[in-house]
Amino acid sequence: MISLAAISLTPSAREWLSATTTARVLNSFDRACNLINQNNDILALVASERGLTPFAMVVASEERFPFRAVTESSIVRIESRRFSVGPLQITIDTPRLWNPIPDWAAVRQMFADHFELPEALPATALEVSPAGSLLELFLSPERRTASAPMLDRAAQGANKLVAGLHAGSLEQCVAGAKMLAGAGGGLTPAGDDFIVGVLLAAWAGLFGERSEGREQMGQAIAQTAAPLTTTLSAAYLHAAARGECMIHWHDLFAALLASNESAVREALRALTSVGHTSGADALAGFLFVGVKELS
Repeated sequence: MISLAAISLTPSAREWLSATTTARVLNSFDRACNLINQNNDILALVASERGLTPFAMVVASEERFPFRAVTESSIVRIESRRFSVGPLQITIDTPRLWNPIPDWAAVRQMFADHFELPEALPATALEVSPAGSLLELFLSPERRTASAPMLDRAAQGANKLVAGLHAGSLEQCVAGAKMLAGAGGGLTPAGDDFIVGVLLAAWAGLFGERSEGREQMGQAIAQTAAPLTTTLSAAYLHAAARGECMIHWHDLFAALLASNESAVREALRALTSVGHTSGADALAGFLFVGVKELS
């Protein structure tokens, strides 16, 4: 048995532990493992604070790759102050609570004071991000390397979703979300990541004075997209609709609030390095608010 200790967790992770009676391994990697319970809620076990997501618990381990021994067939047992996942036993004593909700009031004020940021950031993001992401929607067609059919589908869905949020049209938003949901491969398809970014943009006030109503529309958008995609991606969609995001977004907002150009660049690099292109795809959605309609 390998012993691990929980050192931090989110409110959703804490609720998962109290509500779970049965669980199984959804998927596992060297330094992370996702569990799913009887309610289809997810707990992400991660080996670093850099892996904090809206539904994560960080564990301390002497092993560099603590989850390498875990498979999808590993047995999960839940007890009061600890639980086990295959050969891993995780104790939960006094973990620090991490809030996945940024200071949206400060972020909204920042973007109100610096309205040019959504149009200025894509250039830097493209410099530091991997090729083939939905950030290429900001490029002219001849400079794109991502799949043309994928970009075309994403552009159509993005136009509808963002135009719907600007206009306050739930019908348009739902149509756009349906086009984007599940588009692309992987555990969190690119289209879903893009929607996550758009939902966070609504929380950041990027859809104008009536952004509060847009936040409420976000719940309907997430509910539309979630059944059309993977379980993990659905969890991120619902979290974004609640205004929750992974730690990389918090770092980006902190750098922007500090007007620190080098820190902004590094935060963009870190965010766009998440997954294959997941972070970059989400950033594309966040920044798409100021884009003219694409063909």
